[in-house]
Amino acid sequence: MKKLVFSLTLLLSTAIAFGQTLSKEELKAQKKQIKALMTEAKDAERLIIDNPDAALGKVAACTQSPLVNNDAYVWYVQTQARKAIVDRDNAARAAGGQVDLNKLYSNCVKLIAELEICDSLDNAPNSKGKVAPKYTEFIKTALYENRNQMYNGGSYYYNQGQYAESYEQFAKFIELADHKLLASAIQPSEKVYNVGAAYNAVLCGMRLEDYSKVLKFADYAAQDSLKANNIYRYKATAYNALGDTVQWVNLLKEGVVKFPDDPFFYQTLIQYYDNSGNRDGLNKLADELMANDPGNPLFVYLKGYIAQQQKDLDTAITWYKKTLEMDPEYLDAHTNIGRSYIGKARDYSASQSSTKIDRAKMKKDKEVLNGLFREALPHFEKLREIAPDRKDLWLNDLTNCYYNLNMDDKMKELEKLVQ
Repeated sequence: MKKLVFSLTLLLSTAIAFGQTLSKEELKAQKKQIKALMTEAKDAERLIIDNPDAALGKVAACTQSPLVNNDAYVWYVQTQARKAIVDRDNAARAAGGQVDLNKLYSNCVKLIAELEICDSLDNAPNSKGKVAPKYTEFIKTALYENRNQMYNGGSYYYNQGQYAESYEQFAKFIELADHKLLASAIQPSEKVYNVGAAYNAVLCGMRLEDYSKVLKFADYAAQDSLKANNIYRYKATAYNALGDTVQWVNLLKEGVVKFPDDPFFYQTLIQYYDNSGNRDGLNKLADELMANDPGNPLFVYLKGYIAQQQKDLDTAITWYKKTLEMDPEYLDAHTNIGRSYIGKARDYSASQSSTKIDRAKMKKDKEVLNGLFREALPHFEKLREIAPDRKDLWLNDLTNCYYNLNMDDKMKELEKLVQ
């Protein structure tokens, strides 16, 4: 009877809020409706063990009615019925039976949402202002048992290409770890899986091109050191897509420091500054990085790379040589110093072209060009020695050097290598 009075009190409050005045006959009719609906909920509860699907269908009228859907008991019946369906389907699946996984995981999501509604209403003050929850243990157990289903469901929907549904489930898996009822139940070892769920949620956000979703869980996902590099790339993409240039540039700078072996970050920064014509900003960036970590050959290399992009090959060669003084086997420095010399040879050849035949000048030009190819040669030979499998770094350029220096025996050796 107390539940009926409580529901009626809520009904009256709603009526007053909308400026309505109910007659005695209307109040009597509504009270009768409330009684009928609550009877329906009790009948549904009795059906749960034998026929949870029928019970769920029966209680639906109650959860949809504004007359009683503010009563925690109604949602308690609803969640009991849905939990029974989920438990039944999980048991059938474990036994090797055929189960509609889409329906199973959809029910899991609905169950958790309904449990949270039930918990909220169960902790609402009654007509006397007192809070006396009745269903806390049931809600806590059901939430805990179904939390892992969110991870499984997220994986299922991701594999189906349903990224919005996948994101929702991974997000709920993470959020439930901090639920007030589960904080003490979930052990620290279980929270390790939150990082994986966060990474998967980020992937969903990228697939959906919903970059607010990417950023929501990116920092959490970056706790996985093996995947942090990718996460920083995704964050950069997100900030760029959202037009947040300040955050984007700062993130790229951070990425250069955190992931020195990944050229994505500094190459993107160089492209940004170069496209905007901000060469001073570009050089300032390199100087800042070098000042913060003077022993890092990457940042010395970066000064050379910037100069090379700006066609200042002599400056580029100077910085690349300094890089090699710090790290004699720095692959990209060897590659680019060699290519800078070949670039200088190409530029020199283009600048000396003429229709007039001058044999003395041709001889001199050949000497200059040979000198540049000789400067390039040892760097590509060094690359062949220390990175034989990285033919993309040295094969074509080494062939070019041998050809221009008339080193036929070396050319034949390379031809055999290619064959």
